[in-house]
Amino acid sequence: MNIEEKLSNRAQFVRMLLTIGTVVLTIVAYFATIACIYHDSYPDLTYILNPNFLLTCVFITIYWSILDTWLRLNEVYRSRSYGYIVLFHVVENVIGIMLLSFTSVLFGMTVFGRDVLLLFGAMSTILSILFKVAFYIGLRHMRKKGFNNKTVLFICDKAGDSLLSLLYKRYEWGYKIVGAIGDSYIANKYNGKFPVYLDNEVELDKLITQNVDEVIYAKDYDNSQDIIRIIDVCNEIGVTFRLYSPFLNRLSKNTQLRYFDTNAVITVSNTPTNYVGMLFKRIFDIVFSSGVILVGFPFFFIVALLIKIDSRGPVFFRQKRSGLKGKVFRVFKFRTMVANAEDLREDLEKQNEMDGPAFKIANDPRITRIGRILRKTGIDEFPQFLNVFVGDMSIVGPRPPIPTEVEKYERWQLRRLAMKPGITCLWQVSRERNKISFDDWMNLDMQYIDNWSLSLDMVIVFKTIQTMFRADGN
Repeated sequence: MNIEEKLSNRAQFVRMLLTIGTVVLTIVAYFATIACIYHDSYPDLTYILNPNFLLTCVFITIYWSILDTWLRLNEVYRSRSYGYIVLFHVVENVIGIMLLSFTSVLFGMTVFGRDVLLLFGAMSTILSILFKVAFYIGLRHMRKKGFNNKTVLFICDKAGDSLLSLLYKRYEWGYKIVGAIGDSYIANKYNGKFPVYLDNEVELDKLITQNVDEVIYAKDYDNSQDIIRIIDVCNEIGVTFRLYSPFLNRLSKNTQLRYFDTNAVITVSNTPTNYVGMLFKRIFDIVFSSGVILVGFPFFFIVALLIKIDSRGPVFFRQKRSGLKGKVFRVFKFRTMVANAEDLREDLEKQNEMDGPAFKIANDPRITRIGRILRKTGIDEFPQFLNVFVGDMSIVGPRPPIPTEVEKYERWQLRRLAMKPGITCLWQVSRERNKISFDDWMNLDMQYIDNWSLSLDMVIVFKTIQTMFRADGN
């Protein structure tokens, strides 16, 4: 077994231990919750033998094992922030509890009341966060003492100085720089901090073999033959090779290595290409939208009644919007303006407070009394769950623009049509959304597309709920 296989096996073992730890603590949180809430019914802890409770433990094991792997919470990152750990463990437990609730209804399990879910969710989240934070604190303490470190040899010039400086300062990441091969700029800046060799003063092959775990090449790509030779040397002796360049920072998250026969090419795509992930996104859209429509129907009826009492005109406002790839569809909203609002828009164009092709007025005179309340809370958008259910829209995605606005887009702004439009988005949950410029709005949409994931969608959904309670929309 070579060094790479040993490291891979060790990483898999650590991931398994982290997942087991998370599952065990989640089960502990569940039994502690049951003990707190049902202590009168089961004073002697006989609930442990209850089939419903035992079955729940099986589902907890399955769901949390899958979620821990899916959200990559069982992976060990040397540079992972504590904020990331907290956020994604909250997401993990919220999704897990939703799955358990669905399972309890499906199997007729009667142990999941509101009190149980709230207390279990809180305890499980706190325990899993404390476990993972303690794990990372322990790792960083070990690295500070000299354990679990990786020795690194840098081959760089000024182009790689930012990475070299970062790894030198962040000692808790566990990268120990044993030397650098560079130009006079690198030699002058880092001389005395670690050994620095000029390019023509050292035999690279001998230096790599002297107890080096990784070689990082961080120079302008002006000598591909030099890079190939260093890769070959590293491969021969089992040393990890890393390639860095500021050019790589321009690549999107969806950059992949593809092959035409035996010819490798870097493929850059700036739209989501994860078919399975997009399939789950569509399933979530169908389940969530149908649930909102069924559960919220009585509430929607009351809103419709208030709209009819407040002003004349239809309950719903229908308008043509541009969807995925520019496909035109009709969007549904609760009417918040007078019935002839579209006819009055031309007279108000001079008062437009939005730069770019979008149109927005903070105190639009066309808005009705009930319409202002609906807009502030975002309730006017709820009929769009019908658009989500039929597939024209998604729960989360760039807001669907009016076709006449799309005609005025700059070329780079058209990319927001590369993803299905949504009810809510990054712009929608921004505290500055009422003041944000059109270009910043577009950039937020591009940021969402470039970094899309199911977990990001969940974060935006939760933030949207917060925004609704703040009621600060226009």
